[in-house]
Amino acid sequence: MKSRLALALALAVVVAWGSLEALATTASAPYLGTWTDRLSEAEMYDKGFDPQMAGPFRLIMRPNGTYTTLSPYADRLWVSRGTYTASGRRIVFANDVGCNDAGFTGKGVYAWALSKGQLRLVQPYFGSDPCGGRWQTLTYPVWKKKT
Repeated sequence: MKSRLALALALAVVVAWGSLEALATTASAPYLGTWTDRLSEAEMYDKGFDPQMAGPFRLIMRPNGTYTTLSPYADRLWVSRGTYTASGRRIVFANDVGCNDAGFTGKGVYAWALSKGQLRLVQPYFGSDPCGGRWQTLTYPVWKKKT
């Protein structure tokens, strides 16, 4: 009986520790979650971007180091996913299936900033991502947290 109680107590501690660890990860990584924006054709024109990309954008950043992007292009929704690693204000995106399918296998280096509930991803220097579709999808929107 004592061994069952000890096992149950140990299991409760492990579960509680995992919950605290997940909470700490989320608190220390405010870029996690689901982010959205909608860009109009006028915004795309004003910024010098392809107006066929106007519409809803979505970015999902998961604690397990994976992400998914959804962005419009012409008459379809472009969905891609990959992995990321983060350190401080730097995020490196890689293994993006959309980029790999297009022949761009390199990593994309970005800086992130959060201000007034909005997430911005920027390339710290020109050409820090060989995949045009990825950098456009990540940097065009001003991301707002989906609630």
